[in-house]
Amino acid sequence: MDIGALHFQNPEAFWLLLFVPLLIALYVYRQQRRKSTIKFPALALAKKAVPSRRVKFRHIVPALRLAALICFVVALARPQNAMEVEYTSTDGVDIMLALDVSGSMGTLDMLTRTEQAKLGVMNAERILKKGEYWKYSRLGYAQDVIAEFIGKRHSDRIGLSAFGARSFTQCPLTMDYGSLLEILKASDDLARDTLVNNRTAIGDGLMNALARLKMSDAKSRVVILLTDGRDNASVVPPVRAAEVAKSLGLKVYTVGVGKKSGKILAFQQNPWTGEISWGERDITPEEGIDEDVLKAIASKTGGRFYRADNKAELEKIYSEIDELEKTEIETIAYARYAEKFYPWLLVGALLILLELVLANTRFVRIP
Repeated sequence: MDIGALHFQNPEAFWLLLFVPLLIALYVYRQQRRKSTIKFPALALAKKAVPSRRVKFRHIVPALRLAALICFVVALARPQNAMEVEYTSTDGVDIMLALDVSGSMGTLDMLTRTEQAKLGVMNAERILKKGEYWKYSRLGYAQDVIAEFIGKRHSDRIGLSAFGARSFTQCPLTMDYGSLLEILKASDDLARDTLVNNRTAIGDGLMNALARLKMSDAKSRVVILLTDGRDNASVVPPVRAAEVAKSLGLKVYTVGVGKKSGKILAFQQNPWTGEISWGERDITPEEGIDEDVLKAIASKTGGRFYRADNKAELEKIYSEIDELEKTEIETIAYARYAEKFYPWLLVGALLILLELVLANTRFVRIP
């Protein structure tokens, strides 16, 4: 029993213990009055008389009765063990991740200097053929950051929509984060598909994500759209898709990735030998992000537009979104009491039973 957490429902019952000293005094008084005088024919015999064991332990029976009374009083006070219980209710956020998997997401322009130097000394042809460069690409870094973002969420349903030349749902809204992460990890396979990677359908990608959130009854519904290019393949224009999102009460965060200008690490092929090696090339204007469209999407839906030139900036963006879209958690603490009077009641009953047995056997009173 945890004494520190012990609580008595009826503490006023302990006032009954005030009668214990009175009962003891009454018992002593009655013993003095009942004490009988045994006459011996001689004083020498009286001195040799030794009290029997029954006489020595004659107080056991009333002591048992008194102990039982104390146990019953404690039981009457209803001792309880208090335990704090917390009930937590959550209102999760439904989040659709709209991820650009067009071929340009394989661009190697978000490398740190250390990573660029490390990659530059590796065999370019082997890395190209095995596809190992993808983990250093825009898409590779996006996969890492999004995976960290998913790992921070709790009680939220998250889905994944991919888009290139066309859009499709890779994973519907789910709380099975393990399966979602596996699907996210395999999304670079889509970027290698020439049927998908040659164009970018931002508007269709957003519409596909909205279709998954349309029937959701969550209090907060959010789309996080990440792209590195311009819309050139959508059936539904991006701004029109944003208006649909606004009419549904959905918020869209847009994230543009990739450098605006400068030289980037790239593969180059020797026209005479066909050998693949590392080289550099300039970012062309056509590769730039259509910031105006992404800003318009975010503005119309109450979201925000972000721009990331490297992985560190991308991590900061998703951390900020994680803070903005927090799950509402309500915790109610209350105390639950476990009844502890049963042991006292049982001990008291056992003492009464023992008292009755002894009173009618070893300590039976002879009139």
